[in-house]
Amino acid sequence: MNLELFKKDENKEISLTSLEIAELTGKEHKHVIRDIETYLEKVVEGGVSKFGHTHQNPQNKQFYKCYRLPKREVLILVSGYSVELRAKIIDRLEYLENEIRKQSYKPLSLKESLKMQLDLLEKNEKLQEENINLKNEAEQNAPLIHFANRIKESNDAILIRDYAKILHEKNHLEIGEKRLFKILREKGFLMNDNKPYQKYIEQGLFKVSQTTISTIKGDRLVSTTKITGKGQIAVLKSILKAG
Repeated sequence: MNLELFKKDENKEISLTSLEIAELTGKEHKHVIRDIETYLEKVVEGGVSKFGHTHQNPQNKQFYKCYRLPKREVLILVSGYSVELRAKIIDRLEYLENEIRKQSYKPLSLKESLKMQLDLLEKNEKLQEENINLKNEAEQNAPLIHFANRIKESNDAILIRDYAKILHEKNHLEIGEKRLFKILREKGFLMNDNKPYQKYIEQGLFKVSQTTISTIKGDRLVSTTKITGKGQIAVLKSILKAG
């Protein structure tokens, strides 16, 4: 498999020297120098000296002053030139930009290419592992999701024995009424007398109804614990979490 991989090179910047500007516009170099120092000095923070450069005369081997200007300063400079001269400068800048785009991605070395492919494989394996974990979690929570969807719209509170029947019929949990009461006490939902703790009543997990029963010895107040839809979900979560 032949993969042609590239890395981006963002270190290049478009620029023109005052010599190139003179050549493109047909102006004398000394006049371009004068324009740069006259016009750009006003708009360049810190002055044009920051763009100072030198060039060597091939005939006498001497070095002379020139400037190398970034694209912005070039465009500011030639804004005062004729339309024809501006067009030549703009065409040159566009040509340089296109060349940089062509060269902005360099082929990776074999070592860099292999490392990139290994990184991609590692990321792919990690994503697959995460997807498997999500699938397993969904499967584990399927009874809870099914149960929650069935009762989420219900505000009715039911008896604990009825809830035990639901757990058996809908979620295939072999839990009878007595065992469910025991689990609720062990998990701290209910007190020893099978009444819910006040905080769970306030949280809307349980309700307590009271009825008066007449006996030979007189009337007796009987409390009945009921579990709400919210409580049913919370308890099932707790049971599933404990396995």
